Amino acid sequence: MVTGLGAVSCFGSGTGALWEGLLGASRRPDPAPDVCGLPARPHLYAVPDGDAPARGTGRTGALLATAVAEAVAEAGLSAGDLLDAGLTVGTSLGDIDLSEPGVGAGAAAGAGADARPGAGAAAGTGPGTGPGPFGDVGVPPATHRVAASLATRFGIGGPGQTLSTACSAGAYAVGWGAELIETGQADVVVACGGDAFSRVAVGTLQRFGLLDGECCRPFDTGRAGMVTGEGAAALVLESAESARRRGRPVHAVLAGHGWSCDAHHPMAPEPSGEQLRRSAARALAGIDGTPGAAVLHRAGVAVNDTVEAAAISAAVEAAGGSGGDVLGYAPKAVMGHTAGAAGVFGCVIAALVLRHGLVPPNAHVTDLDPDCPLTVPLDRPAPLARPSVLVSGTGFGGNNAVLTWRAAA
Repeated sequence: MVTGLGAVSCFGSGTGALWEGLLGASRRPDPAPDVCGLPARPHLYAVPDGDAPARGTGRTGALLATAVAEAVAEAGLSAGDLLDAGLTVGTSLGDIDLSEPGVGAGAAAGAGADARPGAGAAAGTGPGTGPGPFGDVGVPPATHRVAASLATRFGIGGPGQTLSTACSAGAYAVGWGAELIETGQADVVVACGGDAFSRVAVGTLQRFGLLDGECCRPFDTGRAGMVTGEGAAALVLESAESARRRGRPVHAVLAGHGWSCDAHHPMAPEPSGEQLRRSAARALAGIDGTPGAAVLHRAGVAVNDTVEAAAISAAVEAAGGSGGDVLGYAPKAVMGHTAGAAGVFGCVIAALVLRHGLVPPNAHVTDLDPDCPLTVPLDRPAPLARPSVLVSGTGFGGNNAVLTWRAAA
């Protein structure tokens, strides 16, 4: 059961700002020719700056703190509730700005309006976290320390896990959080994901030729790659018994989830999409019939987009439905690729779609991809015909995670 939602994105802080931004479907990033000093023109869907991060915390940690604070407040969790709660964090690079000279003072300044001095001071302690190539962060760097900082800041004392499966990390974090509840290790889990701007990441993606110099166009035949984004999203997951006991309204119910790995290539998906289809099939087993919509990982990289849509459509058809009856939505067109946050954003968006009964329109489509087997809403929001939503997450290394959500009874 989802009892709390939180988000901070290029549209601003809060799930309300996120939903309004998605409905607008027209955002384009401002030109950023100076980003990383790269000769091409990569763009960044950046989060508007807020207060500076707390001491010892980077930009990702500050973004996550803002999203988690909103989700925890909406769920009405007390300090006592959080003491035994679990925490799962999906991130690709964590507080990478603390190890990238020149980023922390510029692009990495801000975000997290409720950041407080000294928060997360206990993070980064323990074996292997002394001075090293990442300064006082140590090795392992920014990924693990983000979870420690969040646990310290919010008093989350239950089982914790950091998932860093590249761009599917957020989807894995939500699935892992559900397993903590399913196996009785926790009644409440804060599942979140976040990533901020990174010079190394943008430079690497540029070197691989994966960035679109204009905008992200996931459903257009002229797509030429992704656009980077930053942000954080969070969900409060609870067992049904816990939600009833606390008398909390339920925003969505996780109906099924599945994980798999292609083990095919460090970057490219396996062409048949068989492992992604298996993950989708397992997730679809939790709902009755065809999902009303699919919030796709689709990021504007042609081969990845094609394999994903085909695999999901095949799984739907194997379950007795039709891919054409599913409304496909690609939020990265208007908020960029938020890396480890993307999967959690997908789940938050799924809950908002169920709440409003609408699927936002897809942006930046001039010539619709004829190979997409799903129905693609354009120009205006489309009504959700069935109260269930699939969320897909894929990542480098062939890491796949698919989740299905349904409306609360």
